Amino acid sequence: MTTVIKDSARVRAYDRIRAGILNGDFPAGSFIEEAQACALAEVSRTPVREALNRLAAEGFLDMLPRRGAMVRHVTAQELVDLYGARKLIEGHAAEVICESGLGAPEEMRQLAVQMEATSPEDALTQVELNGRFHAVLMAHCNNQILIRMAESLSASVTRIGFSAFSIDQDRKAVIDREHRALIEALDDGDAARAREILKLHLEAPAHILAKLPR
Repeated sequence: MTTVIKDSARVRAYDRIRAGILNGDFPAGSFIEEAQACALAEVSRTPVREALNRLAAEGFLDMLPRRGAMVRHVTAQELVDLYGARKLIEGHAAEVICESGLGAPEEMRQLAVQMEATSPEDALTQVELNGRFHAVLMAHCNNQILIRMAESLSASVTRIGFSAFSIDQDRKAVIDREHRALIEALDDGDAARAREILKLHLEAPAHILAKLPR
């Protein structure tokens, strides 16, 4: 029972601090005080410290000696680098799915529908559904190394994707269309078209890059 309670406290601390970072309660450049995080998550200092260390490992925070946990800025270069890596591994996954002749995974269709039904103002849900959509694509690439690579990027996909989406919520309609186009290309087994759609989909828009620190 004690272990369950400790695990629950860890999860609650992590989830609430992470949500606070993403929704702007803890802005980039600010420091998260342990006492403040304890009050937010309604837990003791130990699970808060564990949550802060996990968030630092995932790139949400920088742990600075004698200063504490500072929320990291998302930079333009991070966005470019992340999208560049994703083009390579997701393009390969799309090609594998096309070669299989099985069409797009059913869960991708379900997630596309959920995203279309989600309000642009609900940025966190939108970004998390988007992350799951692309994770399903990767899960069907039949390459465990690439799947682990994609999983290692998942925190960055959420953190950086949330910043990009917050800058331009109007991109939701574009993202929805591109997801549908990708599903159609996978269903048709058209690897070249699927790769081209992903290349366009994962191109960092200039107007978003301009609003991120260099």
